[in-house]
Amino acid sequence: MNTRRVLRTSNVLLLLTGYQMHWFDSQLQRYRISAPGILNVFVLACIYAGCFNEHFQPSALLKTLLDVSPFLYGLTRLQLLLSIKVFAYAIYASVRAVGVAGEITESLPMTIISARRGCLKRELIAYLLLFSTFVVLLCFGLYIGYEMQFKLPPLQHIMIGVALFLPHLVLAGALRFYCIFAWLTRERLRQLESEVEQLLSESKIKTELQLVANSSSVAVTVAASNEDNLLKPLQQLAAHFGNFFDHLQRSLLLLLGVNANCLLFGFYTYVYFSNTWHVLFDDHMRRVFYAGNISIYACIGCDYACLLLAQSLLEQQIQLIQLLVVALIVTCHYLNDAILQTNERFDSNDEDD
Repeated sequence: MNTRRVLRTSNVLLLLTGYQMHWFDSQLQRYRISAPGILNVFVLACIYAGCFNEHFQPSALLKTLLDVSPFLYGLTRLQLLLSIKVFAYAIYASVRAVGVAGEITESLPMTIISARRGCLKRELIAYLLLFSTFVVLLCFGLYIGYEMQFKLPPLQHIMIGVALFLPHLVLAGALRFYCIFAWLTRERLRQLESEVEQLLSESKIKTELQLVANSSSVAVTVAASNEDNLLKPLQQLAAHFGNFFDHLQRSLLLLLGVNANCLLFGFYTYVYFSNTWHVLFDDHMRRVFYAGNISIYACIGCDYACLLLAQSLLEQQIQLIQLLVVALIVTCHYLNDAILQTNERFDSNDEDD
């Protein structure tokens, strides 16, 4: 898998969606602040400010929503108020998380592995974690556009929707950022796992007991050195990823709250539409509503399906490498005890002679 390409792709995506202002430097294997990233966030902030202002201008859409359902209007206002905190906090948290992410990227090998089928498959899964929600959203958007004959709604309606959607999109970058680093951490653990397996299968470890009479002290030293060389990067990777999760934890919890409000809004609009509003619309607009309503559940469900996939695969890899490390430690300790017993036997034979 081309780790550099995956990191650069995720970096470009998060830059475009406004979650990051940093550019990934593949030579230094760290993130650095970039002028285009700052400019992009500034432009998005200006667009958001203009769209946010439309919620306080006379609007037939908002007035109709208030007259039909004050509860749904209140949910819209709640989402709007949350969006202010979401937009500001997402950028602040991203700056903090990027610094910790740089510690992880420094431990990732950037060499291009041969294009074997398994490597390409793992790279495709990384892109799936990044783009699956956008693909789902695009499919629903194309269908809705087809039903509406690709005619845009009034500009004010678009701006009202953008004010609610844009901060949500920015904050969702935290989830994609976590997913991709969970996946890359898993790949790094796979490499460390292969190193542990290689160490366990080396003829050196298998034959040290046979050569103990000639090199008993060297055997223990080599085994202990190899054990330390493997445990140190594991401990560093675990510490860095733990710090990375700590910096993203609040962003993920805030995203959960925003998603819960969206799901509640989608559920109640479906109830109202099914009971009363459907008689006011023709078949095309009914299909547009149902597609838009389903897209809320589909996009949120896709996000958390990716999170569950990345997290579960990471935990499986952690459990596997823990077992291998325990096996390595037990093997080294067993070798050490065997060497001590052999030396004692040799000493007793020398005394008898």
